[in-house]
Amino acid sequence: MKNTRKTILVTGFSPFPGAPVNPTRQLMARLPRRLGKHQFGIEFVFKVLPTTWAGRQEVTSGLRREIRPDAIVHFGVDGTRRTMNIETRAVNRATRVRPDAAGVSLAKPELGGASERARASGLPARALRDAARTAGAPANLSTDAGTYLCNATLWDSIGSGIPSIFIHVPALPKGRFDRRPSYPVIEEAAVRLLQETARRLK
Repeated sequence: MKNTRKTILVTGFSPFPGAPVNPTRQLMARLPRRLGKHQFGIEFVFKVLPTTWAGRQEVTSGLRREIRPDAIVHFGVDGTRRTMNIETRAVNRATRVRPDAAGVSLAKPELGGASERARASGLPARALRDAARTAGAPANLSTDAGTYLCNATLWDSIGSGIPSIFIHVPALPKGRFDRRPSYPVIEEAAVRLLQETARRLK
């Protein structure tokens, strides 16, 4: 039986080719300490997802069925970004040239039927962007979640009918002249963003 308390599933990813250090895995270890288990009467469940295509069904879909959350906030890293990006949609595309952490590439370039081109995120993107900015983090709305597992994970979660969103964070800065936000700034932004999500869900 589902807990009568509303639940937010929060996920990060394990490292993958091109990102041997994934700050979102660190977030999943740190955020429970920062937020505790509840905010505004909403329960958080934090999980690290494998960066594999097989994990979409074996792990991520299983978590949705097991936890039956009222909302999902996914975090992932994109080394090409300089800011946090709040993804407002997922698209029906998947790269076949970039293997996952298990060395596997997806067999086809679409995630679903050809008639469906995009799915809109179901959580208030502008409010979450503004919450992240209060932590001093550069944060923007984005319509391009890419064509890798980040986009596919958001596509699946939206398709499950659960209000969902994906937050891309940049890779950690290298050296004092790198203008990307530091990990403490990203963590504080994530805390405030999740608090805003809980406040709106209560």
